[in-house]
Amino acid sequence: MNDAALLRLLQLADSALPMGAAAHSFGLETLASEGALQPEGIEEFLRDYLEEAGALNSVFVRRAWRSENPSALSEEWSARKPARESREASLKLGRRFAALVNRWSDAPLIEDHLHYCVAFGAAGVVLGVPENAVVLAYLQQSMTGLVSACQRLMPLGQAAASKILWNLNPAIARAARSEEIRCFLPLPELASMRHRSLETRLFIS
Repeated sequence: MNDAALLRLLQLADSALPMGAAAHSFGLETLASEGALQPEGIEEFLRDYLEEAGALNSVFVRRAWRSENPSALSEEWSARKPARESREASLKLGRRFAALVNRWSDAPLIEDHLHYCVAFGAAGVVLGVPENAVVLAYLQQSMTGLVSACQRLMPLGQAAASKILWNLNPAIARAARSEEIRCFLPLPELASMRHRSLETRLFIS
């Protein structure tokens, strides 16, 4: 990877990217509110999440990097997201991410109606970032976002949060190598569906 591609990747994968990701918990707020997710169980929960949802995401990021028709991939992703809340959040993040990338480049490099994982993979290829690096960066950013959501939902300090992310590195690497389209992780999806019923909400989803 050349210097320019590395710098682009670092910016794409920055958890502080201004696209509104911090407003979404993807069901974690419901799980924390119901007591199903506690600080001591976050690392195990996210490791299981990576084995299922993380592996599925990595397949779609990789396929988007290789694909000439990301729109079809995005439609397939919609069909695999049963919870409307998380599906709409993914599309919203994809639109905002595409808008940022296209604004940076002063050209419409990627389509603006893609799910986030598809948009990320498509951006990686047009910006000259190697396939494996794009997949790893996407998963790392996703885990950083989820851990950050946990910090706002429960007593989880910065040092503990950083250690969780460090310990998840091997699981991220395994998920990034996945080539199988499989995912059975109903708990976050059901939690996303119940999110609107919470009396008080910090997140949109």
